[in-house]
Amino acid sequence: MRLAVCYPEHLARPAARRLQVAATLRALARQGAEVHFLVGHFAGLEACLAELGLAGAPGLIPEPVAMLQKGPDEGLPFSWHGVYHRAALARLRRLAREGLAWVLVRHLKLADYLLPRLGAAGPRLCFEAHELFSQTAAEEGASPGKVAHLAAMETRVFGQCHCLAAISRPLAAELARRPEVRGPLALAPSGVEESFFALDGGVREPDLVAYAGGLGAWKGVDLLLRALALVPGARLEVRGGEPGSADWERLTALAAELGLGPRLKLRPKADQATVRELLGRASLAVWPGSGGQRIAAEFTSPLKLFEYLAAGCAVLAPDLPAARGVLTHQRDAWLFRADDPQALAQGLEKLLREPDLAQGLARAGRELARGYTWEARAGALLRAMEAAA
Repeated sequence: MRLAVCYPEHLARPAARRLQVAATLRALARQGAEVHFLVGHFAGLEACLAELGLAGAPGLIPEPVAMLQKGPDEGLPFSWHGVYHRAALARLRRLAREGLAWVLVRHLKLADYLLPRLGAAGPRLCFEAHELFSQTAAEEGASPGKVAHLAAMETRVFGQCHCLAAISRPLAAELARRPEVRGPLALAPSGVEESFFALDGGVREPDLVAYAGGLGAWKGVDLLLRALALVPGARLEVRGGEPGSADWERLTALAAELGLGPRLKLRPKADQATVRELLGRASLAVWPGSGGQRIAAEFTSPLKLFEYLAAGCAVLAPDLPAARGVLTHQRDAWLFRADDPQALAQGLEKLLREPDLAQGLARAGRELARGYTWEARAGALLRAMEAAA
């Protein structure tokens, strides 16, 4: 299969989704697809592609196109998605004449732009849904006009795309209930690199709890710190965020208020090798989550959850639909009442007091993670597109 994957953001801008996109691209190519990666051009693109393992990979063809997007070290006064949209459409039309069959898109505005312009003879479009943008906007207090605009865009994209993929089971169930969705609907959760399964047999620190990921309020790290304050026998190491950022300062102040002292190590985000090193030492790992927004409670499929599982840590996660779509309480993880630091603290204490239980959850979690590799994700996407052809 010949397909194109579109990424209208600046590839050097750090975000979990660029890691997910890069891993998906590599896995699609390993599955035998010819993958054209339509990425915005900028000075340093080649080095960025190499860093993400996208340079020189068999079956993976970077297709740089024009864009106007702010990058980490660029002084552009603004970004405008229209430049990339037009350049991507022109490139897709050229590739279609050369036999391109499918376009995979995860950005709603781009999908809405491409669908009426690709034409009946053009490649088909598979939209990968990660949330309901209208729902998120409403929860964040957006104006009724903006919410209505996003809702109309979602209705068009969900109804017109030739194939729809959902990142989580609850999101797939929500999409299946929508009357405009008529085509194939695939479940394609996030995945994990095979290297995380190699973290077996090392010496783990029995009181060490790990968290890796973003520090935004909806990620639930504040909750984790409050729970740690209630469990004096536990230590926590956090990998994520940037020193000096608002989130970093918020958590630093909270740690001081709670008197966590040396029991908390707050370290900046790092590469995958550093995350693996942390997870290889930790006995427990926490996905704190939050039930405050549907994107967090139902629709997310966090990369770090699968890394925790594959690395052999006993996992604690909130008892929310997004977690229950993957985990089973006391079989392969410990689920606690969401947004309740006392409940999380009780889970931490129980697993620290009962290492046999923690080790059993860790073994079962590792086996569960074998069904959530990037190859499994790529295979689900390719099967869905083949079924819709």
